[in-house]
Amino acid sequence: MGITLYCFVFGKCPFIDEYILALHNKIKTKPVDFPKTPNISEELRTLILRMLDKNPDNRITIPEIKMDQWVTQGGTDPLPLEEEHCSMVEVTEEDIQNSVKFVPSLSAVILVKAMLRKRSFSNPFECPSRREERSMSAPGSLLMDSWPFRPSLKLHPSRRKSSAGDGPREGELEDLHEDEPFS
Repeated sequence: MGITLYCFVFGKCPFIDEYILALHNKIKTKPVDFPKTPNISEELRTLILRMLDKNPDNRITIPEIKMDQWVTQGGTDPLPLEEEHCSMVEVTEEDIQNSVKFVPSLSAVILVKAMLRKRSFSNPFECPSRREERSMSAPGSLLMDSWPFRPSLKLHPSRRKSSAGDGPREGELEDLHEDEPFS
């Protein structure tokens, strides 16, 4: 929650690095740095520091956050007590059985996972040679198809069209398997 509050206030994360291990190291060891702008109150600064305390034993808890000076505007606007607004919800076995009505096919999940890995949400079934998309940053007459490094769909060698005509047709995506890297 401390990272989220920091991001809301300053519009950026307190710890940034391109590599996950370096980022993890910064989170564990680097002190929180506050930009000069926007200028924040000492109460908000204290709250963020307590939320991002490196030692979990010293870190502020949710009940303490609810009573914090910045959250309650110096105690003048306290949050409601849990006893007043929270009730226990009982979940029955029938609720559990009815909670999942549809499980997507594994191939759809794998396709979405591959699209996420490629960081591309374009139509995976559209043949790139037929697309005529305009670049949003290029002059009006310059089409993406004229770009010399146009991407193409690559089929797995075992799935390329054979002379007998079996196998996927040109432009079709290969069958993706979760453990295989998508290129």
